[in-house]
Amino acid sequence: MANDNEANYAKIGAFILAGIVLIAGVLVYLGGAGGEKREYLVETYFSNDVSGLDVGSAVNFRGVRVGGVKAISFIGAEYDDVSPKQARNIYVLMALDSKLCRMSANDDPARFVKRLLDHGLHATVTASGITGLSHIEMNFPKTEIVDEPVSWHPRHQLIPPAPSILESVADGAAKMLRQLNRMDFAGVWSNVVRLTGSAADMCESANGLIESQRGHIGETLHNLDGAVSSLRTFAESISDNPSLLLRPRDADPLPETR
Repeated sequence: MANDNEANYAKIGAFILAGIVLIAGVLVYLGGAGGEKREYLVETYFSNDVSGLDVGSAVNFRGVRVGGVKAISFIGAEYDDVSPKQARNIYVLMALDSKLCRMSANDDPARFVKRLLDHGLHATVTASGITGLSHIEMNFPKTEIVDEPVSWHPRHQLIPPAPSILESVADGAAKMLRQLNRMDFAGVWSNVVRLTGSAADMCESANGLIESQRGHIGETLHNLDGAVSSLRTFAESISDNPSLLLRPRDADPLPETR
């Protein structure tokens, strides 16, 4: 009887142990240690703040989620061979789904990302609605961006950053303000006043010339009116007697006019 109980206990223990091993195997497989590795790491950096971005935030490619943020740090904390200026930049490690980083089953994520980078792929921090949260959007900017050379050697493929829309607007406004500050408004106003005075002098000179020639202008207009009147009379006489056009200057009157 005791042997039977010991056999049952051994079977139960073996069953429990097999279950634990099976569960552990499933968890390891789902975690990426079994089968095909689904995680492909890339990195980027930003010189401005990344408020609203956190570990686990979405990483989108042209609006489609392809991964998530795996780590956020500073470049100076991740790399030793970095310049003091770039050490303050924010380091972002991104985990991409390797199945979404290929065009076919035989494609390689590294080659896929390299092709995208050759076509101008950049990463930017984008706000997600009114929640205050942010995500990383990878896309191809319509305007040309000059990438700053990095002083460190990235461990993963580096996605260069692009300024967000708000940053672009802020930079444009700042440039406009700097240009306004450099403008010499006093000099511009002085030139406007000088040009206005010159225009007033020209108008006054023209008015004086017209006043001085008013009599001549009146006489010219009177003579012009007389000439028009004479021309009208001549036209009427020609209309009444067209033969006047054929008569010599000092000829005798035509028979029909004697």
